[in-house]
Amino acid sequence: MSASSATAKSKKPKSIFSSWWFGDSLLLALCASVVFAAIILTPTPEFVEFFGTRVPETCGYKRVLGMSCPGCGLTRSFTYMAHLDPLQAFRMNWMGPPFFLFVLIQVPYRVLRLARQWRDRL
Repeated sequence: MSASSATAKSKKPKSIFSSWWFGDSLLLALCASVVFAAIILTPTPEFVEFFGTRVPETCGYKRVLGMSCPGCGLTRSFTYMAHLDPLQAFRMNWMGPPFFLFVLIQVPYRVLRLARQWRDRL
């Protein structure tokens, strides 16, 4: 067996997870999905609605102990930010508006990174 055939056999096929575009594409899809969900949900001070249907509360901490956790209100805060009501968003959770802006900025940032990487590969 020659040295070139041995190295050819030892090469493993590339995984999709190691592709140049995978990380940015995954973050783009996640952030765009969060922003889209915040846009289509309707906020109220107590809960959020999905086309008139109340979305159930998912905080196990609040269900078990009856107290709000540090993350409680983030969904309502995101939906208020998506509906351009930052004052109410801050009332729901003070970390919601900065975190929403961070997620929102990721969408065009990841698109630009992917476009730049694609251009550089040509």
